Amino acid sequence: MSEVLQQFSILITNKIFLSICVVVGMQFISHQIVNLIRRGNDFLNERHRTWISRTKNMTVMIIVVMLLSLWWIELEKFALSIAAVAVAIVIASKELILCLSGSILRATSNAFVIGDWIRSGDNYGEVIEHNILSTVIQEIDFANNNYNYTGKTVTIPNSQFLTEPVKNMNFMKRYVYHTFSITTDPSINAFAAREHIFAKMNEYTQDFLEVGRRYNNVIEKHLGVDLPGEDPYIRITTTELGNFNFTIILFCPTEQAVSLEQRITQDYMEFRFNALQNS
Repeated sequence: MSEVLQQFSILITNKIFLSICVVVGMQFISHQIVNLIRRGNDFLNERHRTWISRTKNMTVMIIVVMLLSLWWIELEKFALSIAAVAVAIVIASKELILCLSGSILRATSNAFVIGDWIRSGDNYGEVIEHNILSTVIQEIDFANNNYNYTGKTVTIPNSQFLTEPVKNMNFMKRYVYHTFSITTDPSINAFAAREHIFAKMNEYTQDFLEVGRRYNNVIEKHLGVDLPGEDPYIRITTTELGNFNFTIILFCPTEQAVSLEQRITQDYMEFRFNALQNS
């Protein structure tokens, strides 16, 4: 019995064993808390993601603090022994330092929070997690004006925030200035086509025009800028080949943007077909 106690005493004073216990134990607790937050939900909302992210970040911080307190004496001796190569270590950990600096910049500038839509470089998406080294976003197809999730996640190192501007596009989650173009040959009356398109646009936007007006005012007050407005807009230009180009701007609910574009394009095609038939 005494030998067992002696072996147990040696084991609990072994710093390597204690370090493994700290890491495994904290990861187990973190996993249980995350499961409790999820509670079997297939889809997580912003509140769930925020608390999951906080849990993971707090777990990492606690593990780091406990390991530092456990190995502080050894680390102090080690730090003194590598004073001559300190410069080399700084150079080797340059990217890590940049990521930490980018994380501090994000936190102090309040550039975005979990659930916001952002653009950083060529990456568009909704923030689903961030920590001291990286930010994870759910990619959104902004490039093609679809505003739909692509199903891909993108992990952005926080160092990118030091070199690339971060655009917070959260106001586009509900309403968006959707811009698209219709190009056609000059075989029809462009201004008659414009009036037809404009009438259809007014018809389609009546259901949400008042809500859009209020939301537009909220955005203007929040951002402190004068936005174009909520009324539909059409601009006629010509191309190098002499064709007509209708540039159409709609302030509409984000989830309806693509369907409205398709309906307006269909209306124009029907107008053009009828105009050519009558001529």
